[in-house]
Amino acid sequence: MAFRVNLTFILPSSGQLLRKEFVLLAAVFAIAGMLLYWSNSLVSKSLTKNENTTALQTDCTSALFILYSGKYDSSTKNLVLVVENKRSNDLNLESVYLFYQNEMKTFTVNDLLKGNQLKSIGITGVDAGFDRGIVKTNCPEVSVEFTPSQLT
Repeated sequence: MAFRVNLTFILPSSGQLLRKEFVLLAAVFAIAGMLLYWSNSLVSKSLTKNENTTALQTDCTSALFILYSGKYDSSTKNLVLVVENKRSNDLNLESVYLFYQNEMKTFTVNDLLKGNQLKSIGITGVDAGFDRGIVKTNCPEVSVEFTPSQLT
């Protein structure tokens, strides 16, 4: 039993590609082109994302800031935190989280803490009774935690 495969796409008499084979070949090349474009854009986006993440991590590895002082006034519901950047890297202060017995409240800060400087953060509308708080920065591993006993 012998198999015979005819791979000739050219008609001997006319010299043109058969219509079905031409459409199939065009579809295969179109799909290959789309896959090539997609994979190229995926690789370039991944490289850009990894480069940005590496730059952020480099700036964050030596970052350090502390709670210099703080004050909470329950009558006005005002919380003032003074934080100190102990390194030369600038940090973006993003949020303050206050933890109560049954809930957590988030206060957006979005303020720049320049290297080797102090910064005052004022937050209004803070209810009494929070157990602890955290000041978060743009560096995921760099934050300051505090308790009401540390405030005056």
